[in-house]
Amino acid sequence: MIFTGTLEITFNKPLNNEMVNDIVKLIEFLNRDYLKRGTRKAEEAASIKEYKINSNVLIIKIETGSKVRPDEASLRIKNVLASNLGPKYKIGIRNLVLKDVKVIMESKISISLKLPFVKNITVEDGKNLIELSELHEDDLRKPVFLRLIRLIEEKEKRAKWGGKAEHWTLIKSSRIKIEKPISEDPNKILEDIGWIKRMSIGQWLFTPPLTHLINALKKLFLDEVVKPLGFQEAIFPKIYPLEVGLKTGHLKGVINSMMFASLPKSYDISEYEELIDYMYVMDEIEPEELQKYLKPPTYFLCFAQCEPFYWFFENEIVDDSILPVKWYDMSGPSYRWEAGGIHGIERVIEFHRIEVVWLGKPEQVIDVRNKLLEGYEKFMDQVLDLEWRMAWVTPWFYEQSGTVEEEEREININVPGTIDFEAWLPYRGPREDNKNWLEIGNISIHGTKFTEPFKVKHNKGETLWTGCSGFGTERWLIALLAQKGFDIDNWPKKFVDYVKETPFPQSISTVSYPKTKEGKVLLDKILSKFRW
Repeated sequence: MIFTGTLEITFNKPLNNEMVNDIVKLIEFLNRDYLKRGTRKAEEAASIKEYKINSNVLIIKIETGSKVRPDEASLRIKNVLASNLGPKYKIGIRNLVLKDVKVIMESKISISLKLPFVKNITVEDGKNLIELSELHEDDLRKPVFLRLIRLIEEKEKRAKWGGKAEHWTLIKSSRIKIEKPISEDPNKILEDIGWIKRMSIGQWLFTPPLTHLINALKKLFLDEVVKPLGFQEAIFPKIYPLEVGLKTGHLKGVINSMMFASLPKSYDISEYEELIDYMYVMDEIEPEELQKYLKPPTYFLCFAQCEPFYWFFENEIVDDSILPVKWYDMSGPSYRWEAGGIHGIERVIEFHRIEVVWLGKPEQVIDVRNKLLEGYEKFMDQVLDLEWRMAWVTPWFYEQSGTVEEEEREININVPGTIDFEAWLPYRGPREDNKNWLEIGNISIHGTKFTEPFKVKHNKGETLWTGCSGFGTERWLIALLAQKGFDIDNWPKKFVDYVKETPFPQSISTVSYPKTKEGKVLLDKILSKFRW
């Protein structure tokens, strides 16, 4: 990315020959030194290409790279001139304006003309050329311009990454364990025997038998992985103000997958009389009509589940006595609009998970993550005896550097990024096809991605990182059933022990439910192993 522009500096009196001579020397200093500070390569720095003086106006054509942007270069130039000429000649700078700013990019990206300062966008020789309106000193000092450039850079990163949301690299996998794969989709079986019932798209009611299995799996995971590491349970809200999503970045990155909530315009029931009368007579509700009675959305429903953790520590100052902070939450559902990806109970709009979150110094966050990794591997491999694999994925929004590194880079899991856990679903097809694997959990190190915007501080100024891990209960159970089936004799012993801790709940069987005779017969066959 290259920036060009014309900087006009207006002094409060004409420049004489002596001043001009000093300006020539200062420009040489700027090009040789001051506009290169903070850079390693020439193309990252700023430079003055040409200049001229008209009475009391100095006109400078500048070109800048990725590290010293035009706003910073303009302010550096002004500071050098003011600090050197002012005391010596009693001259001041009356006005500073950056004109004809152009952003030249190798990639073609989509930029809205509605953005502040964006005047025109053209494509020349396969490159994007973004023209900005003139910027005055107040504009150059505001973070709005910096945010605009960062937005452009992030869009360029996405383009360089080939449109992928993340890069995937296998870290480790289990041995092949399944000789005779089960071909039946466990979701179909669960629905046929009446243990789940669809309420709406991507939303299910789990009857007591399936709830019993899910709770047994959650308790086993907590006892085997989470509690031994000292995590303590908390209860997080499940509906968040929009400003929280701005700070976490979710509104900017995944707004297309988020669900929102609105408050009523009034608490006075009489104001809804017309709508209520309509529903009474017609026995229906028109969503568009209902919308007239609601305020604009001011909340979003729980998306990542960890957001309240960062909010809790906002503007707080912590010391070593409480670090690392280790909490987990399993108090309610999360919501994601999966659109075309919805299937069974593993890809839904409303789902449940155990969210594990922690805060500490970088070395503490890495240590906790490594211990969790060991726990996950043991849980997948020995406790549940699954076919599994781990993959290093680096979401584009975790990239901290100014440029995207090559995909073939050496993996360093001790930097911000994510490790996914996946299980093979035999009913989908052969294990050799990546489409037949399901992400069942992950662990992320965020670095300062959340501690910086929420201003979480250490009392001695040390850097604080966060981490999180999600255990999707429905997905783990589907993976287990897909590989082990519904015969309890084939299930891992520890899981069976947890299932048998309490009597197995009664399944619902009415005249009309489950829906088919085959479903009732299958239910009886499965239940024959669950009587103890």
